[in-house]
Amino acid sequence: MTVNMAALDGQAGSSYVLTENVALERQQAAMAASRAPSRTPSRAAPTEPAPEIPLMMASLSLNNSAAASDDEALSAMTTAAAQAAKSGVRNAAHKRASQRAESIRPHTNSQKQPPLPHSKEMPAIWMDNNVGAAEARAPTPAMYWSRRSTWGESPPKMRSQSMTAIGSSLYVFGGWNNSVCFNDVYVLDTETMFWSRMQTTGDSVPPCRAHTATAVGSRLFVFGGGDGTQYFSDLYILNVRSCVWTRAKVSGKTPSPRRTHTCFYYGGYVYLFGGGDGHRALNDLWRVRADSSDDTYEWEEVETMGGRPFPRGYHTSTLVGNQVVVFGGSDGQECFGDTSLLNLDTMEWTHVAIDPPLTRLAHTATLVGMYLFVICGHDGSDYANQVLMLKLDTLKWETRMIYGTPPVPRGYHACALHDGRVFLHGGYNGQQVFDDLYILELSSYSYLPQVPEFVIGCHR
Repeated sequence: MTVNMAALDGQAGSSYVLTENVALERQQAAMAASRAPSRTPSRAAPTEPAPEIPLMMASLSLNNSAAASDDEALSAMTTAAAQAAKSGVRNAAHKRASQRAESIRPHTNSQKQPPLPHSKEMPAIWMDNNVGAAEARAPTPAMYWSRRSTWGESPPKMRSQSMTAIGSSLYVFGGWNNSVCFNDVYVLDTETMFWSRMQTTGDSVPPCRAHTATAVGSRLFVFGGGDGTQYFSDLYILNVRSCVWTRAKVSGKTPSPRRTHTCFYYGGYVYLFGGGDGHRALNDLWRVRADSSDDTYEWEEVETMGGRPFPRGYHTSTLVGNQVVVFGGSDGQECFGDTSLLNLDTMEWTHVAIDPPLTRLAHTATLVGMYLFVICGHDGSDYANQVLMLKLDTLKWETRMIYGTPPVPRGYHACALHDGRVFLHGGYNGQQVFDDLYILELSSYSYLPQVPEFVIGCHR
């Protein structure tokens, strides 16, 4: 992550010397400029009010010693983050929203999860007597949620859509509102928080939901999904630079129509795993080469060793080095909490037992360094809004204090990571469909993607 910090530069050997007062005034001006919002666009008024900043605690059962040792390991990283926080660059939006908050209240977790083995004191509320505003001071290493105001033409309420990061933009495609499916492409500029609806040309893409959209360079590979009782097996490719859709010419055997599957890109191939075809859950593995010399794409079914995971949909498949981590999901009857690893070089499955087994379906799983951030979803009984952190080198669940205003419990949402922030959009809680946008600021955890390579389970 690159942080632009205000500085006063002097030219060596210059005959011009600033007086003490002038230098002090410029230093104060530079400090004030560094605290200015860095992502506020010069556009019309935002569509939503600034959020309040209460507190939340991610709630799950953990190993205390593992959590404490990780905090010590992060202490070196947090020094740089603390310096940035002093200048107000990363925490500008958080401070502005906190100053507007009229009351501070802790977020209580109503989800049924194993209790924490210990209780941590919540940080005191800091009162600025000069301003008369209450502010919950989040420590520099802490993460926090905020609901963000946006500009432009934003997507409607939707669930089961895809959101994919390419460069500094997030591309939202498809989804439905419980009555109508969509085939629009919405683009979020993550620097200005400005939404736009892409004007596309080329082949016609049917409205769909529960599909996949995989980034390969400046292209999105969209496969499967469905609308109502229809299930698709077509492969469409969107060039986000030219805004042209292409229906891929496919030869040979193809995967069966499906939705609620997962896809990921590795070694020049787009891989496909699992899903459901309306009659049964699937656990087959396919791949297609992303580059084609004659514009013809050929799927091939991949044989694996070690025993495949149970058939499932609504799971997540997250690429970690040369392995993919498959977590959770459902076969339509049971909500899973198991974890399986597939080595993509040897094509061998490994099934690992993680204690406690936490069940999830219709969740998201985002890789942040050596952590897998499992966000929201359904636990088999109710919708959740926790952030479950799986430390991949120890294969243990860990907990962290998370400040701010969390999303209401939901599933079928979409998440994407960019610039030290996890963006969450839309979803469904069993009663209503959402169109909101939340951001999880990772703070010092934004340094984690820069950690050296590690082996999954190496410290187990």
